[in-house]
Amino acid sequence: MVANDQSLELKLVPREIRKIEHFVDDICDQLFINDTYYGNILMSITELFNTLCEKSPGKTLNIIYNTDYKQIKISAQPIDKEIVKVIESDIDLDNIMDGPYSRNIFLIKSLVDAYEIEEDALILNFDIGALHNEIYKKRADQLQSYFKKEDVKKKQKSGDKL
Repeated sequence: MVANDQSLELKLVPREIRKIEHFVDDICDQLFINDTYYGNILMSITELFNTLCEKSPGKTLNIIYNTDYKQIKISAQPIDKEIVKVIESDIDLDNIMDGPYSRNIFLIKSLVDAYEIEEDALILNFDIGALHNEIYKKRADQLQSYFKKEDVKKKQKSGDKL
């Protein structure tokens, strides 16, 4: 069983990014997350971290992960009120480079399935239910194939004709 409510506390300084990479690696390894979702999770958290490093260097960030095996929720707090305003606003693609943090926030919003803002926390949601359904189907198909082969072997050994 995967440990829920794992957390990471780090300083908002560039060298701490390795802790985020390790944190995401552990989550994705435990949940058998494929490379696409791994990339989305890592990139969205990295972009958030980089944004917060720029806005509030040296402060502390808490990241908490939780899953029900249908979705992963990654909460980051505290999130600066200015960053929250950018997250809540619509980003104009034609002027994405003009606003502060617009490019970073656009990437985060593009990579997550949903996000929530609760007080001073940003919660990133990733829907992994389909991934686990896909794994389940593949394993069930492999098991069916195995049993068919075993059935054929038994009939051949007993001299039955197919």
